[in-house]
Amino acid sequence: MTATQSIGRTAPLPAEKKSEHPLAVVWQTGLVAALIVLPLIYTLVPPLEDYPNHLARTFALSSLPGNAFLSRFYETEWAAIPNLIMDLVVPLLTPLFGIYAAGRTFIGMTLLLMLLGPMLLQRALYGRWSAWPLVGGLFVYNGFLFVGLMNYLFGVGLAVFGLAAWIALSGRNTLLKAFVSLVFCAALYVCHLSALGLYGLGLASFEAWRLWTQKSWRPSALIGRALVLALPFLPFLYLLVKSPTWGLSHDFDWQSQGKLEAVTMMVSVYSDLTDIPFLVLLAAAVYFGVHRKLVRIHPAGVVVAIVLSAAFLAMPRLAFGSWMADQRLVIGIFFMTLGFISVDLRKLEHNHAFFVICLVAVAFRVVDVSVNWAAISQPLMELRSAVRSMAPGSRLLVAQADETDQGRVIEAALAHAPNLAVIERSALVSRLFVVPGKQILHARPGFREHVDTEDGDTPTVSRILTASDEPEPGGAHYWDNWPENYDYLIVLGTNPDESANPDPDQLRLVHNGRAFQLYRIRKPAP
Repeated sequence: MTATQSIGRTAPLPAEKKSEHPLAVVWQTGLVAALIVLPLIYTLVPPLEDYPNHLARTFALSSLPGNAFLSRFYETEWAAIPNLIMDLVVPLLTPLFGIYAAGRTFIGMTLLLMLLGPMLLQRALYGRWSAWPLVGGLFVYNGFLFVGLMNYLFGVGLAVFGLAAWIALSGRNTLLKAFVSLVFCAALYVCHLSALGLYGLGLASFEAWRLWTQKSWRPSALIGRALVLALPFLPFLYLLVKSPTWGLSHDFDWQSQGKLEAVTMMVSVYSDLTDIPFLVLLAAAVYFGVHRKLVRIHPAGVVVAIVLSAAFLAMPRLAFGSWMADQRLVIGIFFMTLGFISVDLRKLEHNHAFFVICLVAVAFRVVDVSVNWAAISQPLMELRSAVRSMAPGSRLLVAQADETDQGRVIEAALAHAPNLAVIERSALVSRLFVVPGKQILHARPGFREHVDTEDGDTPTVSRILTASDEPEPGGAHYWDNWPENYDYLIVLGTNPDESANPDPDQLRLVHNGRAFQLYRIRKPAP
């Protein structure tokens, strides 16, 4: 009995006895993979909202030992935090490629993990290779990527790989399966707690289906399966309880609205004018496949989809200090469920037509992303050029204009772009991610009071100007007494034609850019 048969798979249909040619699947996969990483080749800093912040933090981590400025501002406090994969991988790549190429390499690895995971899952389930899961290439660029959920998305691809390995090892050595699961649990814990949860729910759902189909209710068998399933997770539950992240367990907020928005984020890119026709064509293709009886889903996939969807509906919006805890699960549901869906391409009269259509659709998606990235990157690159005029080792305060009309896409691209000053000028930036319990990079004592350690919102320029005279009531803020504690101020969301200097006595304009202004702070006379 093969491993595929041992998971309870029904007998193959006659048309499925012969697999698609493996070499054809290989070159088809290579073409799609090359397409989806293409925008990363000619974009220095992909305009993903949180990404510049993550990139700057990894640069600081890799540069602390030999950078006098950064080692003055920051320090590393290692802990078993479930949000570290980019902090571990990018510093290793930086000496080889430089920080910007290392960051893009990490993004490329993330996209390829999401693309290839469903293919391996389908191979483990059906015992054959198929080009069908390449349709996932249409969704590797999604709203969650544009938000910049880098560690989690890397974990999504890895979780699907882990489920594929679990299924492939079904019916084999139990200790080997438990050990492999332990390895994946370790990697996923490092990625993100939500990715580890996705993997755990996928495994539990599959084993529940397998148990039901095999009707093995003996207590010894049930206990054995439960131990093999649960034991690999227990060390990481212990690590979580002992980690600083456990201190964020009280950060909990459940919201009923926004669940549907998560589905929209997965399928949308930048414009309804391109997204809607794309979705209409996709719906027509699904209808055609079902009508021609080309599409079917493995019964275990139905169980997995139901369990994951129930978890999505039950999950809070904020958990362990992580926002979008429920919404981000949607992208994991899609890529994990995709591997359970089988499409018999050999029933088509021209079976290569599917791949041609898929390739054209992915190319259309990539062109859409590339065109928008080219436009969005212009103000981002202008901001990078502006901060390069700062003196090395400066301290930069980030503020938001009181009113902005630059559009959501530009605002999102620039929201964390000032952190590029960490890379370009070894600067202290007030909005760099250095939150205890979430990151291992912390500000040193003496500077910790001047950075955001609570992952709050960017203060408006009016609040900052008010605090130059006396602190706001209700407690201290990191921007209090800013003329003495910072060297530069950058204001995001400004209009270059209308925004005037908000305080000429204390600020000297350095650069008036598109959607931002950089000021040198005039120091009070001694």
